[in-house]
Amino acid sequence: MGPPPVVTGISPKEGPPGTRVTIRGEFLGVSVTDLIGLKICGCDCLLSAEWKSKNKIVARSGPCKGRGDIIVATRSGGEGTSTVQFRGYHESVGPMKESAVWVEEAAPPSLPWGRRPMSPTAYTPPDPLGLSTEGDDCKFPEEELHELFPDGSSGKLSDENFQPGWYLLEHHSNTSYEDLKAGMVFLQRKVEGQKEGQLSFLKANTGAVMDQLDRLVLLKNMYEEDQRKNGREPLPSLQSAIEESISVADSLFSEILSRKENADKTREALSLLTRHKFLFQLPSSIDKNIRKKEFDLVVNDYTRAKNLFGNTDVKLFQKILAEIDKKIEELKENLHNRMKTMPINVQEQTKYIRLLISLNWEGDAAWTAILSRKDYLMSLMNKVKDHFKQKEEQEANEKGRRRARDGECDGPWGATRAAWCGAACGALAAELHALWPLARRYFAGELAGRPATPQRHTDLKEMIIAMVESFSEQMRSCLLSGGGAVGTASAEVLRARLVANLRHLRDAYESLLKLDLPSQPLSIVEKVIFDYRVHGMTVFLQRAHKRAKALVDKETWKIEEFSDYGAITNLPHTLEGHVGEALASINKCVLWCGRRERPLLADGGEPLAALQRHVQQTLLAFVAVLQELALRHDQDFNNTSLSVALDQRLDEALEAGEAGGRSWQQRLLIAGANAQYARRRTLANIAAAFDSYGLPEPTQAMQATREALSALESSIAETYLEHKGDPLVGTIEPSMYMGRHQADADAPVDDARPYVYEIVNNLIAVHAEVDSVCGAASSRYVRDICETVCEEIARLAACAPPAMNRAAAFQARLEYTLLRVAVAEHLTRKAENYLMEALAGLPPLENEEDKTRMDNIIQGFKKRMELQLASLNCNMETV
Repeated sequence: MGPPPVVTGISPKEGPPGTRVTIRGEFLGVSVTDLIGLKICGCDCLLSAEWKSKNKIVARSGPCKGRGDIIVATRSGGEGTSTVQFRGYHESVGPMKESAVWVEEAAPPSLPWGRRPMSPTAYTPPDPLGLSTEGDDCKFPEEELHELFPDGSSGKLSDENFQPGWYLLEHHSNTSYEDLKAGMVFLQRKVEGQKEGQLSFLKANTGAVMDQLDRLVLLKNMYEEDQRKNGREPLPSLQSAIEESISVADSLFSEILSRKENADKTREALSLLTRHKFLFQLPSSIDKNIRKKEFDLVVNDYTRAKNLFGNTDVKLFQKILAEIDKKIEELKENLHNRMKTMPINVQEQTKYIRLLISLNWEGDAAWTAILSRKDYLMSLMNKVKDHFKQKEEQEANEKGRRRARDGECDGPWGATRAAWCGAACGALAAELHALWPLARRYFAGELAGRPATPQRHTDLKEMIIAMVESFSEQMRSCLLSGGGAVGTASAEVLRARLVANLRHLRDAYESLLKLDLPSQPLSIVEKVIFDYRVHGMTVFLQRAHKRAKALVDKETWKIEEFSDYGAITNLPHTLEGHVGEALASINKCVLWCGRRERPLLADGGEPLAALQRHVQQTLLAFVAVLQELALRHDQDFNNTSLSVALDQRLDEALEAGEAGGRSWQQRLLIAGANAQYARRRTLANIAAAFDSYGLPEPTQAMQATREALSALESSIAETYLEHKGDPLVGTIEPSMYMGRHQADADAPVDDARPYVYEIVNNLIAVHAEVDSVCGAASSRYVRDICETVCEEIARLAACAPPAMNRAAAFQARLEYTLLRVAVAEHLTRKAENYLMEALAGLPPLENEEDKTRMDNIIQGFKKRMELQLASLNCNMETV
């Protein structure tokens, strides 16, 4: 059991019924459900109470009058106490009465030229001393003033028991003596000015004053003359004169008065007959008015009959009254059924409630009407659900094929679900707009029924929460079921349905906000809207993911442009379009927040994580598409001889291009170019799209995709090297050892052996194929193959026999040098080291003649192979 609540402050401190009051204090409850009672001046205000925190509650005052405490009751602390009081009053409104309104705490200050509330207490008389009054912080304590002036004195200028000392202490306790002397002089001048004003008034109206004096003298003379004639006691003579006149009048009007008495008796008899006629005709009159639905006349006639004959002892009258009571009981049952029969507007229902109360119906008519509206709303929601479920089943059975052929989306994105959402939202808003005002009037006592018990407040809250939760569950079943499946619907259809459904939900939410409902049912509806926005975002991203995965079947291998990263197809641009379309739909449809809605992508929230996750799935799906397109034809590669493959490669490429298809090597290289373009350009464009649409950039998704694309590029390069480099390297050793690496010591060496030219020609063929697709980015593939060739040369050099004559050493050095010269533009540091290792294993040239001969052979090689070397080294740029 916690400490009891204590109310220490209230704002404002007074007001008419319905005033919005802010209550502050301590231990005012630990949650919304902990608050179980709130009374202001004895009136129960729990229905309108909004628990803000353990130190603040906002509520509206009831029909209270006078001062009273503010009592808060909680489950954890029980009933509390109050150190402040609230004064309630009822204002009379008339044509000459200015109205005043309470300014809410959050409202901006009123403008100086705006309308201000006026009240009689707002007038403050000017200070008689001509001095400015001090503020509240300078006033003398009121308790000490009562102690100094215990005889009921007052400091108000208009009171009879006005005390100057009280006034000076209250308004000028801190005023200096010199200022008080100046005020005294001001007061004296003011009094003398008033006296002078009276004298000037008399001077200006001397004639009128003299006329008044003459009239007074005349009245005095007339009074003295009358006193001489009638004496000082004229009353006895006046009494005798009156009595004489009465006797004369009686003698004159005795006959008339007797006739008047007879007329009065006749009139009374006629009136009695009329009342009896009214009673006898009342049963038929009740039946006639009931048929005309003029129930007010029935109630008035019944009330009149009860007032006239309710206590009669006449058996005939009692018999007629019993018949009337029976008809009234039937009328009560009829009115009760009419009040419960839905649909019915609030005005009609309120009319039936008042009629039942006037007829002293035993039950609580207003509460029964509230329950009937609650039951009607619940049944209406179920009918809406059953109706559209049945309609969906019929459409699935009768028009399933046509809808699939036309591409119309099913499930939560269909037209039926949109109509379902609109109908349910409309039903909730309309019925709560009828139920909530009826409940407010019931708890405010305006329906004049039984007083509402505290349990009824709790029941009403639970009732509204149950209705809103039922609506929430139905909307989740309607809009969030189906796992986000959208079929083949277009983006325009999805956006239109989503916006329409959100509009229905927000219209219902806005209508509930206008009713000033408690925060708990409002939060339930807001959560549905928020979840539907998240669902819509997920659907758009899943749609982009699905379309990205479908790109594997839409690749035509048609080159759209030659970029800095090689020849690319439309695949990266298509991915960028799919993601951009999803982001545009999210920005247009679900990113915007309505009134009192949470931001969709708040930091650390699940929607932001879902956005990052789905974007990453979409981008990685694109990487998987590129990987499948690049490596799906590996099994088609046959290990034919490299000479045949390289001789026919360019012809196959031209023929494939003309025929509308491409070889697997070309597709492999195009996939690598697409991957590099996507990593360098497409991801940057997607990040810019996120920024342009006001969405947070998916940093983790971008990084994971870059790493996946980079790994894919390496995999494509390794695959190409495996299928191109290995056969090429495999031809080196047989060609090199055809002569067993031996040369005649006396035979002159003037050129390299054929295997060097074969390596160069093979590299030219590889470069031509790669350059036709990758352009400036082809250097990577040629470098890798050159590095593999140099590694094989170094291995073969290391395996050469150690006993090598001078001619053989010259021949080997020449061939390694010519190979180095041919591939100089493609040598990496690692390849350079391989060649240096091969050269290091050879004996150096011994004389200048060998060096000169070596240089001449190299220059001749360059001149003969100028065209080949230019083809091999053209358009080489590092990336």
